[in-house]
Amino acid sequence: MKGLILCGGVGSRLRPLTFSRPKHLLPLMNKPVLFYGIEAMIQAGIKEIAVVVSPSYRKVFDEALQGGAPWNIAISLIEQQEPKGLADAVRAAEPFIQQDDFLLYLGDNVIDGSLLPLIHKFQTENLDGLVSVSSVEAPERFGVVQLDGEKIEKVVEKPKNPPSNLAINGVYLFRHTLFGAISKIHPSARGEYELTDAIQQLIDDHYQLGVFRSPYWWKDTGLPKDLITCNQYFLQKLDRISIKGTVDQESSISNSVVIGEHARIINSVIRGPVIIGEHAIIENSYIGPYSSISNHVSIYNCELENSIVMENTLLDCIPHRIDESLIGGEVKMIGKSQQPQCIQLWVGDHSQIYFPR
Repeated sequence: MKGLILCGGVGSRLRPLTFSRPKHLLPLMNKPVLFYGIEAMIQAGIKEIAVVVSPSYRKVFDEALQGGAPWNIAISLIEQQEPKGLADAVRAAEPFIQQDDFLLYLGDNVIDGSLLPLIHKFQTENLDGLVSVSSVEAPERFGVVQLDGEKIEKVVEKPKNPPSNLAINGVYLFRHTLFGAISKIHPSARGEYELTDAIQQLIDDHYQLGVFRSPYWWKDTGLPKDLITCNQYFLQKLDRISIKGTVDQESSISNSVVIGEHARIINSVIRGPVIIGEHAIIENSYIGPYSSISNHVSIYNCELENSIVMENTLLDCIPHRIDESLIGGEVKMIGKSQQPQCIQLWVGDHSQIYFPR
């Protein structure tokens, strides 16, 4: 069995962060979202994995996967030339899949659980396809399945009147027959080749598609608040203090905290769960629960909690506590005490900034 991860979206709802990097490489606990899916596949015994990407992001994916990835397997990159939908992205991978069965994973989804039970169900029941589903409160936001027993009878993309509360959560297993179904479908009203249409085509062609009722925690990381929620979830699972950097005697460390190599904590309070990357500097500052501080970040005279700060960023003398925030890489945020008390901003398109009154 092969693994296929789709990472072709532009991430418009996560701008301006996604102007410079794909949403799938944004960090959760200082690890790219994409890596969670890859590691789940590797743990399930899948050793041939491909990632479908946009040509404009090919280089940054290559750097992330080849330069810094901690695995001993090669990850292939496949380009989807235009953003024509999920089914079109799968079609681009047909030369990689060939005649093999494959596990399909949406690269901006995070699921905290083993893929082995899905593979076992798919193989032992000799299914032509298996769709992982989760019970949700707002199924109209997702692709939804209608069941006949444990077999899928119908799939609908973002229905106004959902036939069930079972939403497709971004993990599927297929035989190579999916490519034949994709060849039969047409673009949807929004001009894309929908994966749900291809699944429905398989059903119409009398292939057997089952469901895996997922008990796992799941989140689509399409919005800033979703990334922060995911970061909270994984930090909650920290159960240790690991300090590889240095912490001076004037600093206080409590609860679960991970501090990377060559990081320095000076006259600061770190209240976990918190992760701090390599070569970070925290001085005269408070870092509160559910914070992820990436490599080479410098924070001076600040208070921050429940936030994600990306690599090579400087925060200095910010006069208000930073909370529930996403701060990108190579950012400089500097407070000034001299008069007049003005604000100087260099802000890109689609940014959001909130000031206390």
